[in-house]
Amino acid sequence: LASSDLKEVGASLRERGYAMVDSAVNSETASCLREEIEALKAKRILYKNATHIVGRNGGVEYLEKANIFEWDSKHPRWKECSGDTPTLQSIHRDPTLLTSLTQAIRIPDLTLSSQTLKVQFNAGKGGCFPIHYDTDAGVDGRVITAILYLNSDWNPGDGGELALYPFPLPTIKVEPISGRLALFSSALMPHRVLPSNVSRHCLTLWLSRPQEESQSEARAKAKETEREAVRRVLAQGNTPSWEAMMEPEVRKLIAKGMLKQEWRASIEQAHVGGDPRQIALTAHDKNVEVIEKIFKNSLEALRGDVNGWQLSQRGLRWLQ
Repeated sequence: LASSDLKEVGASLRERGYAMVDSAVNSETASCLREEIEALKAKRILYKNATHIVGRNGGVEYLEKANIFEWDSKHPRWKECSGDTPTLQSIHRDPTLLTSLTQAIRIPDLTLSSQTLKVQFNAGKGGCFPIHYDTDAGVDGRVITAILYLNSDWNPGDGGELALYPFPLPTIKVEPISGRLALFSSALMPHRVLPSNVSRHCLTLWLSRPQEESQSEARAKAKETEREAVRRVLAQGNTPSWEAMMEPEVRKLIAKGMLKQEWRASIEQAHVGGDPRQIALTAHDKNVEVIEKIFKNSLEALRGDVNGWQLSQRGLRWLQ
């Protein structure tokens, strides 16, 4: 990326939680990447994507999605397939995006030090993702998600757009045009992929910071930070301040309350019917019920003046 692009990308990520760069790779590189993904598909190396739902007892449910297939750099056969994926391997090894974004973001004590690459093939036929966050504080060190689109013949009406929900700002829809790079906060940006009517290729890079604590320590610390942020909102009674409600830990919860209907519909769209999908819907409904109980006053204030809150966007924290 050019230095002028990087400066703009860094500012956009800090202030809005997302950034877009067109022509991030040339058509020849995009074509090579598509061919490599197709080669992996032909060898049946791609596996079905599944939504991971963590229950209160720590158990995990895996809800497979129809028509979406993936493969990533943590897979046991990653090195074995290097002969078929030279361009993918080169991108995974290249630290340029890590170092340049660390400098462009200009957040003290935030260094991007590692990256994981995932390729994805969406077969169309309505293949999509529900609204979700890529990670939570304490789960891992992911900071930025970068999606590179490789669809040279995409047209309006084909579907498969990326929808970003930078609450309290308006929803952003990103067309998956070849060479376009979409970057956003892994932990604080709710997003989904809309149903795709045609086949679609992309790759994702997750850019991570070093993890200095054990996962259990990080989870415990994140939970306590969330509790403290919620307590500050509740302590303000019927008129919680904008600053308190827009703390990242609280904003994530309130966003789900504000998006509850669309969030639920996206779960129904992304998964086939049956018990697993019902588990996900029930978990969502219970989660929203708790959020609405805790943040009743905050949600009422926001629903009463959404446009006013959107104007009060300054000072939002998107990267941590």
